[in-house]
Amino acid sequence: MKATQSLEIIEAMLQESKKSLHRNSFYFLLWGSLMVPTGIAESLMAGTNNFWLVWPIMGIVGGIISSIYGKKEGKRAGASTSGDRIIGYTWGAFGMSLIIGIVYSIHLHVPPHTIVLMLAGMATFISGGISQFKPFVYGGIALELGAIACAFFVPFEFQGYVSALSLTVGYVIPGFILRQSENG
Repeated sequence: MKATQSLEIIEAMLQESKKSLHRNSFYFLLWGSLMVPTGIAESLMAGTNNFWLVWPIMGIVGGIISSIYGKKEGKRAGASTSGDRIIGYTWGAFGMSLIIGIVYSIHLHVPPHTIVLMLAGMATFISGGISQFKPFVYGGIALELGAIACAFFVPFEFQGYVSALSLTVGYVIPGFILRQSENG
């Protein structure tokens, strides 16, 4: 295989990855739209009984909506591409690690914000890098910075605000940019 053929194959895979990411803009907007107000609500309710319940409630709501949408999209999209598989495995690993991280945080009686933001930042950064979509690369970095802030600098009662800000920059803004480029 010649070098030019290899470059053409790589470029075709990158274009597939961009299309895969475009099809997933819904999920970034959904989860950002659910989790941003959840973070704000958690910080506003900090110190009250069961303030933490906003997270699992919204997580279940988001999971149900994502599952329904995913099933519909899966039927409509047809065959999956290598880009779909790469993005799917990235976010599948994120989901499994997220569950383990949250359970581990609960077991240790520590807030899960750091782990959640770190994992979300990693998956977002990878997805943006694979598809060469800079807003998600920068969004992934913003999520990682939020994880660092929660780990070392921000008291627990304000970590919901940090999560909300990080998710706005990491998911919502890039999700809107992606949706506009998808429809534009």
